[in-house]
Amino acid sequence: MIDLRSDTLTRPTDAMRRAMAAAEVGDDVYGEDPTVNRLQELAADRFGREAGLYVPSGVMANLLWTRVLAPPATEVLIERWGHAVGFEDGAGAANAGVQYQTIDGDRGRLDADRVRAHLRPEGFPHVRTSMVAAEETTNMGGGAVHGVDRLRGLRALVDERGAALHLDGARIWNAIVATGADPRDYGAVATAP
Repeated sequence: MIDLRSDTLTRPTDAMRRAMAAAEVGDDVYGEDPTVNRLQELAADRFGREAGLYVPSGVMANLLWTRVLAPPATEVLIERWGHAVGFEDGAGAANAGVQYQTIDGDRGRLDADRVRAHLRPEGFPHVRTSMVAAEETTNMGGGAVHGVDRLRGLRALVDERGAALHLDGARIWNAIVATGADPRDYGAVATAP
């Protein structure tokens, strides 16, 4: 039986362990690890970005982008079962100073109309929406795919509001395989700092 509850349940095979043990390594802090550097370059190239950044966990990736794209004392809109709000131990609030507004989605997916209905009025005394966070594919939605077109709709909405679109891509390769989308299309839809 294959247990697909979480990517954290996976264990490396003997061949994977041998590859890790044989990998050329260096000090990543100083940008001297050729394996990490190559991974970052490949990711940047595939997604059409200027650069890539390897981080060791999805929680760290979500928190990093929240810190970059959502200033403290602002609001992040996210599907009610989105990973960053439901499974990261309050990291966004504790470490980035943001509050979340959760939205009921369709199997974890958001769309522009649903998000628009949850935007607060602009200006004092309302908290500003600084970011919309979408998960591709959805975890608690059973792997449902937003798809590039739906994400483009979200991107157009956040652009109207001067907000950002964060794409939690924990299972992005699953979505790419399922839809045949070009990774560059996904790279183009997420907000860059």
